[in-house]
Amino acid sequence: MKDSQNPHSDADGNPWLSLREASRQMGVSPATLRSWADGGRVPSYRTPGGHRRFRISPANSPLQEAGAVTEIRWRLLEHSALGRVRVALETETSQTSALMAMPPRARVEHRQLGRELIQLLVTALQQKDVELGARADALGKTYATLHRRSGMERRAALTALGFFRNAFVASVIEFAFGLGEPSPDQLISWLARVNEIIDRVCVSMLESLQEQSSLHAK
Repeated sequence: MKDSQNPHSDADGNPWLSLREASRQMGVSPATLRSWADGGRVPSYRTPGGHRRFRISPANSPLQEAGAVTEIRWRLLEHSALGRVRVALETETSQTSALMAMPPRARVEHRQLGRELIQLLVTALQQKDVELGARADALGKTYATLHRRSGMERRAALTALGFFRNAFVASVIEFAFGLGEPSPDQLISWLARVNEIIDRVCVSMLESLQEQSSLHAK
């Protein structure tokens, strides 16, 4: 599509934005936004210096039609992370040995908690402004109860959560590049959100283990 030559805001006052600003507002990669503009799905023009400017408004946003596709992509991220964890658990390593040594029933419970953690992380990435601390705290307490019941030491419990962290981070990076060329800011933001949630789960788990140990020591 030939870029528009009109550098002014539209009738509703929607401004022309830089590539970085527009891609951040729409939550898509710069490569995706360029593709939409080339296809005529987003108005754009070039400045005298050759830089592109984009106009974003609810009326012309391709995100309306892309909503269903986006939802499918988030589900793919969840399945990718689950699959990565499943494959990694087939090989015993320093991170998985404690999990593989758990009694069969405890392993099943731990897998379910892993699924809940991954679902929580996907929700955190989709809804970056939503407070999910209470859910992370509750999950950490449940992990603590399971680990204490199955006799897992704290170091092993933290190592197990580190295993899930690594698996999910790898899936997020794969997911981001699957959407196109990710902006460094977007990728950093996603990884920071992942670490924020997992750190909250870890702290809650350790605090709960300490409380349980104190109660049993009395």
